[in-house]
Amino acid sequence: MTNLNRIRVVVLGSSKTGKTAVTVRYLTKRYIGEYSSTSDFLYRHTVTFDNVTTEVEIMDTSKCAKAGCLYEHLRWGDAFVVVYSICDKSSFLEAEEYLSQLAKLKMPSYYYTTLLLGNKRDLDHTRKVSVDDGHELSLQYSCLFYEVSAAESSAGVSLAFQSVLREARSVQLLKTLPIRRKLGVNSVSKVLGNIFGKNSSKDRKKRPSLSI
Repeated sequence: MTNLNRIRVVVLGSSKTGKTAVTVRYLTKRYIGEYSSTSDFLYRHTVTFDNVTTEVEIMDTSKCAKAGCLYEHLRWGDAFVVVYSICDKSSFLEAEEYLSQLAKLKMPSYYYTTLLLGNKRDLDHTRKVSVDDGHELSLQYSCLFYEVSAAESSAGVSLAFQSVLREARSVQLLKTLPIRRKLGVNSVSKVLGNIFGKNSSKDRKKRPSLSI
């Protein structure tokens, strides 16, 4: 049963993309240097937006997600933040694989929210993944897209997380409606599009995005 007072977020991505850095930036506004971990970390956080207080559980995944825990992580989460480094093409390709796995597992019977998050915007001079590449991938999988720098500022990271949480809440509310049983995946996307003021395929290119 959907718990409207809780949103579970899974942070995915290859090593050295800054998954922990963006997670801690959002939770504390402090920047910590990247470090390697063999364990998952579960953070609990309470947020209030749109006059609603919600408990947020954020799972910062480790390498074990690739070693056999991925299925459990994907089943556990309501929303997913897929992180890649704009300086590392291989991390972008791995992000694409995560999005593909999500689509295979969650669709068509489960509705969820996904954010594709390009990190290390401050290292633009060593960029290997263009902004257009990120936009195109987000359009392919109908997910939110942001480019941020966890090292430089908490503003972009905070806006990105707030965006995915707000959309996750909208999806939760949608699942409580009796009409949901008659909705296919495309119909759900249209309903969410109406919620966010996007009513045509052309408008999909206007999904919330940020490069800061």
